[in-house]
Amino acid sequence: MLHCRSLPRGLLLLAISAIAWPASASPPASTGSNRSADYLIVGGGPAGLVVAEQLSRDPRINVVLLEAGPDSSLDPSVYTPADFFQLIEYLWDYHSAPDPNLGGRNPELWQGRALGGGSAVNGMGYCRGAPSVFDEWARLSGNEGLSWESMFDAFKATTHFQEDVHPADQVPINQSSFGDGPLEITTQRFQLAFDRPFVDKLSSALDLTEIDFISGYGIGVTDQVDAIRADNRTRSYAWNTFGWLAANRPNFEVRHNAWASKIGFTGKKADNVTYNDTLTGSFHTIRAREIVVAAGAIGSPHLLMLSGVGPADQLEAVGIQVVQHSPQVGQNLLDHHYAQLVYETIPEMGTTWQLQHNDTAAQEAQAEYAANGGGLLGVADGNVFATFRIPDSVFDGLGSYHVSLPEDRPHILHAYTTAPFRPEFSNYSVISPFTALVQPEGAGNITIASADYRDMPVINSAYWATPADRAAIIYAYKEYRALFTSPELSPYTPVELYPGANVTSDADIWDAIQQGSGSFHHPMGSVAIGSALDSNWRVHGVSGLRVVGTPAAPNLVTCHPQGTAYALGYRAAMDIAAADGVHIL
Repeated sequence: MLHCRSLPRGLLLLAISAIAWPASASPPASTGSNRSADYLIVGGGPAGLVVAEQLSRDPRINVVLLEAGPDSSLDPSVYTPADFFQLIEYLWDYHSAPDPNLGGRNPELWQGRALGGGSAVNGMGYCRGAPSVFDEWARLSGNEGLSWESMFDAFKATTHFQEDVHPADQVPINQSSFGDGPLEITTQRFQLAFDRPFVDKLSSALDLTEIDFISGYGIGVTDQVDAIRADNRTRSYAWNTFGWLAANRPNFEVRHNAWASKIGFTGKKADNVTYNDTLTGSFHTIRAREIVVAAGAIGSPHLLMLSGVGPADQLEAVGIQVVQHSPQVGQNLLDHHYAQLVYETIPEMGTTWQLQHNDTAAQEAQAEYAANGGGLLGVADGNVFATFRIPDSVFDGLGSYHVSLPEDRPHILHAYTTAPFRPEFSNYSVISPFTALVQPEGAGNITIASADYRDMPVINSAYWATPADRAAIIYAYKEYRALFTSPELSPYTPVELYPGANVTSDADIWDAIQQGSGSFHHPMGSVAIGSALDSNWRVHGVSGLRVVGTPAAPNLVTCHPQGTAYALGYRAAMDIAAADGVHIL
């Protein structure tokens, strides 16, 4: 999840406006084709970099990767776990369209915009979730490589667990669930004062077992593992793992600050990509035998539609020549949406406010982190979460979708952060709990706003889009709020700032949910395998074009999707290699 809300709104807008957008309204004629590639990958996030690293193991294969964002690997805030909420400059400034279910609000849906994609800016949480999700993917897609058994192998192949000193009361991690892959995973070394009481209360109140969310469990509570190197407590992410491995090979080239504007076709064959070098404002075209789009669940369908692949009526409405009518491109947009609470906390609680506004606490944290990677700066903020099912009675008269979900899938995820969700509380030291719908019934979509690649797409996020989804979030919100008045948790949450103690009626609670809803930044499914894509990740109706990663997922996973993005990249690379005769050494 991206936590960037601890900064005042004005500062957020200032930071976003500092991103250098090209001045021209549309791409000028290309300055020429620089080279050709066997595989041209658009998008430098986990899936794209895993595919690049795997395919470039065959020395006969030339691989080029384009990433719209910069190389942020020299920025210490990228590496320092607790600083992830400050990484505003490495975000796409996406927003949902005004949503009638939120009274017309349009929450942000920021996504990673740097080498590493979301893994360069997220909260580093690593989990896998319910196995039945992956078995359903295999059935829907016709690709058995997406079954839990096969994906578990992919999860292992992409990760390595490093033991660290961790609190004695933390549940041991099943280390056999990891392999010898590049991505380093470890436990928390330092617990926030709230973490253990929170785990214990969630366990007792919801009758949950503390688990690791790694080895095939979908329901429980965890002080989760993270994509952090244990030896120096720095972020382990797609670019400084898979990317750096590939970058050492002569048959791989990465171009950052390379914003893809269009995929070119000869007939129905995708064979080139034009991009803007945003450092110089010049446009370039690269030809390729195969193009692999890995630009995330928002960027991928947007690029396809800009290139003439998508719903014909939408493309024609903005003057884009239709290459392939593909009505499923941009559909099935799914995300983990949440509703928020905010509590003022006690001075003894380590929070993002303490790091930003308490000079003594900040200096102590910096000294400890510099000495051994310990303390507040060495941990991801808000590391505890729980997933669980709610009573079937909540859905009485509202259909069978939620009650018929496989038993290993939760309905709700409870978590918290110490960053204030709301700018009016930026000067408070807070605990901000939030509750999310894990497997929503309603799905959104992405449409195109114009033929100009710089114009953000129209994102219809579909918050609380069905009566059953709305009933679930209202029930979860009320129950969650009650936990913070308990004897175990109330000492840490003495003052409710949002929605406020005076909010008690059902109408006022629903209004608070609408005004306090946001995205967990987990969009998936917008170019799904089994509908928009065939079983080998190819876009239906054209050749030479594949889509991989989170947009290709048929539906949502039951926890943070970071680990799944890496595993999807690995599975796609295996399938591409097998189909195309690539020898992965």
